[in-house]
Amino acid sequence: MPFLFHGPEARGRAVSHANDAGRVLSEPIGDKGLKVDDARCIVELASRSGVGDRSPTLVVGPLDRATPEAADALLKTLEDLAEAPLKLVLWADHLGEVVSTIRSRTQEIWCPPGPNYLDPLHVHEDQAQSLCEAVLAEDPVKILGILEEVDQDWPYLLRALCIPLSREILGENPEVALRVWLRLRPALDGRGGILAAADALLPEM
Repeated sequence: MPFLFHGPEARGRAVSHANDAGRVLSEPIGDKGLKVDDARCIVELASRSGVGDRSPTLVVGPLDRATPEAADALLKTLEDLAEAPLKLVLWADHLGEVVSTIRSRTQEIWCPPGPNYLDPLHVHEDQAQSLCEAVLAEDPVKILGILEEVDQDWPYLLRALCIPLSREILGENPEVALRVWLRLRPALDGRGGILAAADALLPEM
């Protein structure tokens, strides 16, 4: 049964475990958000993993940022590779956002923050405030500029945005903030990726 490391230090623990457990076949797969092609890549690497004294291993994640199609493909990959020598080491930042069918086929390991851990929500606090102001001002240029700036960290920015946005729902701009919040919910669940996030934040035309 594959390990599923989750929590603030999950990626580092997964990489360390993979190096200790066997012969790592490639760099971690899926760092920019797991896609269907990544699942195909895993199968391809498994087919040519070769022989040796140490089991071939691969690090895959973050599973909480996998597209629904990629999660389905990975589930099939887990089933297909159940008896294969290849060992998958999985990771996620937020366990609750990993689909239950994958979680049921893994052994979950919590990875608490270490002394040097930087909370990504705190890291994006200033950008979240700027993004909230741009949303309330309905400024599409600034909204897209901030999203482009954070690139693959957009899920953290959206979570950080919930703090100033919630204050506005209760404060001076409840109508606009609530409209954006309701549109933002699917993007927070990871559906649609950064395009869905941009669509939720941009003013309605």
